[in-house]
Amino acid sequence: MLERVVARAREEEAGVLGVAAFGSYARGEAAPASDLDLEAVLREQPQVGYRTWFVDGLHVSIGFDSVERVRASLAEPARWSLKLAVEMPARWIEADAEARSALGDPPDFSRPPGEPELEDAVEWCAKALRASESLPLRVAARGLGEEAPALLRDLNGSPRVRSRVEAVRAASAFAVAPDGWADDLPVLLGLAPADDARVRDAVERVGRGVLRLLREHGAEVEQPELTRYLHDGTLERHLGFA
Repeated sequence: MLERVVARAREEEAGVLGVAAFGSYARGEAAPASDLDLEAVLREQPQVGYRTWFVDGLHVSIGFDSVERVRASLAEPARWSLKLAVEMPARWIEADAEARSALGDPPDFSRPPGEPELEDAVEWCAKALRASESLPLRVAARGLGEEAPALLRDLNGSPRVRSRVEAVRAASAFAVAPDGWADDLPVLLGLAPADDARVRDAVERVGRGVLRLLREHGAEVEQPELTRYLHDGTLERHLGFA
């Protein structure tokens, strides 16, 4: 089956240098519902960057991209990992010397962590606390839930994750975190049932707690002025906490 998939990739796009598998199949952890994640590496840009095939009942997801763009994308954080570093080993199904030289043998599709954004977290918190309707409250709460783990990441050993589920589990398990964090983070992300009052409570606890922990640990953030606002209480006053 893999031979047929590689042959089809070469038929669809000219100049395929190699095809690598990543995700659950590459890790040997595939379940019956898992799809086969593949990346076809080309010398030039593809005509179509992504294709979905069903082969012998298996869902195959295959990306096509140039070596240059694959290497550039691997230097960027993953969008799904709550800004945690991603560990993504891969395996060549078939590759020539050029592909192996460019991406390693075996290849490694790991991604770096995302940059913490305190300003974004504070503004999501502010929007949630000031929301007068359920939908804007929950949208803003989710924004806070997606930004808060990165702010606490370095206080918790900077874990590496391999999937969306691992990212949520790893972030929820942070030991250095606001009171109620393990229950509040899934609420913020919309992964646990909660009424609006519960969401507001989670927003306030996480907002207060993250600012307190950053201050207690002497954090410096992306802007000098923002570091000063963190430590002199300006951010708490902006959020109505002081």
